[in-house]
Amino acid sequence: MTATQAQQNTQAAEQEQTEAAKKDSFRLALRRMASSVSIISAADGQTRAGMTASSVTSLSFDPLSLLVCIHRESRFYEIVSQQDTFCINLLDQDQAEISDKFSRPTAEDNLFDNGNWQWHDGLPYLKGAQANLFLDIKDRHTFGTHSIVIGEVNDVFYADQVSPLIYLDGSYMNTGMNTGS
Repeated sequence: MTATQAQQNTQAAEQEQTEAAKKDSFRLALRRMASSVSIISAADGQTRAGMTASSVTSLSFDPLSLLVCIHRESRFYEIVSQQDTFCINLLDQDQAEISDKFSRPTAEDNLFDNGNWQWHDGLPYLKGAQANLFLDIKDRHTFGTHSIVIGEVNDVFYADQVSPLIYLDGSYMNTGMNTGS
């Protein structure tokens, strides 16, 4: 190995370590970002699918729209990528166990045995959630490992009490509040 090759190998190794350190720092920084917890649900006929998400963002009031980021290698993505609609179920502080089930599904799990799931306009929704937002998919964008799915709201249900489930620093928490709207 020549001195130039050795230097190039050293530089490549340093860059790889720098990228790994940057990813670790990014992950740790995001653990400081509190977010509400949702289950995104969809259906292909009677086949229901869902996933836990904290990457849900309101996008616009005109038109009423939100976006959600979905890992393209997930089982949920296989279903929602073929559909025109989905539902965002904003979880109540008492629904952490349901969130856990949807965040780490196994092939044996019947996820929808967890919680009170109902049907509305062909979509499964979690009754008792803080809110259920029913959306028509308007656009999809691929970025890195994820698909950004933009939906336009066509219907909304919401609870009278405000008591969202929050995710922060790798743990669930609640706001400690139970207020009316």
